[in-house]
Order: sequence, then C-alpha cells, then structure tokens
Amino acid sequence: MTDHFESSSHSNRQTEQQADSPPIPVPSTKFIEIDIDSFKKHPLWDILVETTHRSPLYVGLVNYVRTKILPSDPHITPHQLASRLSISLGEALVLLDEMRRES
Repeated sequence: MTDHFESSSHSNRQTEQQADSPPIPVPSTKFIEIDIDSFKKHPLWDILVETTHRSPLYVGLVNYVRTKILPSDPHITPHQLASRLSISLGEALVLLDEMRRES
C-alpha cells in the first residue's frame, strides 16, 4: 500500500509541475502566404480534403459559404473566410477551392 501511495504522490507532483509550466506556443497560420495551385500538388492536400469532408460541420459550412458568403463577397480570401467562420486555414482552402470549381 505504501508503494502505491508514494507513486501516486509522485504522479501528483508531476501533474502540478506541468500545470505550472507555460503553454507551448503554436505558430499561427494567419500570416502564411499560400499558392493554392502548388499547394494542391502536395501529397498532404488529399489528407486535408478528407479531414475537411469528415468534419461534422462540413455540410453546413458548404451551404453557408455557398448561399451567404460567396454571393456577397465572391473574391474572399482563405484567410478572410477562416477568420470570419472561426475555422482553420486548411478548411477554408478546401471549401473555397471546391466552391470555385463548381462555378
């Protein structure tokens, strides 16, 4: 029983130390310049498309972008769309690419 208590106590100290450490910074994609044509040739493009399509919000986002955003702002950039909808830049790239290929 003592061994279990000691290891549990040690584990709690590690958790406390982790809680005190600052968060790991994640670089923003806000300022990345992307050439969509060259980006689509990258092997990860297909994974990005698949991930976007599997999102539970995908169907609603497609409909909203198609009916509300593109009619009033047909030249919206992926960065603007990502910011406006609070989605990732990758999702915005896929959505806009698909919408613009349809028209």
